[in-house]
Amino acid sequence: MPRVTVCLAVYNGAASIRKAMQTVLDQTYRDFDILVLDDGSTDASSEIVQGMIDEGHPIRLLRTANAGLGEGRRRMTLEATGEFVAFIDHDDFWLPHKLAAQVQQLDETGAVLAHADAWYVYDDGREVARDLRLSGSPWECLIPNNRVIASTAVYRREAMLEAGNFIADTVRCSDWYGWAILASKGEFVHWPEKVVRYSVLSSSLANAGFRFFDAQRHLIENHFFPRFDELMQGVPATQAILYRKALRQTLGAAYSGMARQRIRAGDSREARKFAQKAVQVGYDVPRVWSRSLGILLLGR
Repeated sequence: MPRVTVCLAVYNGAASIRKAMQTVLDQTYRDFDILVLDDGSTDASSEIVQGMIDEGHPIRLLRTANAGLGEGRRRMTLEATGEFVAFIDHDDFWLPHKLAAQVQQLDETGAVLAHADAWYVYDDGREVARDLRLSGSPWECLIPNNRVIASTAVYRREAMLEAGNFIADTVRCSDWYGWAILASKGEFVHWPEKVVRYSVLSSSLANAGFRFFDAQRHLIENHFFPRFDELMQGVPATQAILYRKALRQTLGAAYSGMARQRIRAGDSREARKFAQKAVQVGYDVPRVWSRSLGILLLGR
């Protein structure tokens, strides 16, 4: 049985999925299989994957009704057979030595997750280096915001299942919650080399839009804070206090982002509601006030 299951969830990714999977098949590390979950695509994604299966490649294909990336990651972790699980998105591309280096890291350190740096590739042709320069606790990667790039991550499957697995009730930021519960099970190891080309589409920028901020809000309010003490077991109390404060500040920023998105959409009533919540929660964050005051005072 392969040691690594490479998991790829796709929704209408026919334009790039063959290239993405080819970068997996070209890995110098060979002890892997590929699990593709087609999340209700209406294009030829499944047909392309089936064609690669027919060519004899070690690929399994699951077809499901569209349920979103959170459910996709949860399901793929359950269905994976490898000791390790590695994620790749259908429009991201690996360098050939990625898996070899990260499996070696996991074996040498006993960490529960390995991740790395990447290039952010925009659809206007720009490439921006994402160098994390991290050290110390895995929580440095996760608070105040997630800095583990999903397509660079390789994690221990059993540790993720013991932690509770990904959750289905969020499409955006589902990886953030998964990494957070995994951090309670062991250390993360970061490899300071760019090994992934991570596609950032103008139609779905990770840091823009009401749904992104609302996903942050939902996770912090309904998942992080209710489990905070449990997740922080083993973290020094003084540090846990700082992490709680940082999450509260991120929550305030999320509310202010929601307010800004609503005012742009012409919904001043909802915008004021979110702006009020933002300053209540993020009262010590300057950008929360700069985003919210105009909405509260002037309705813009």
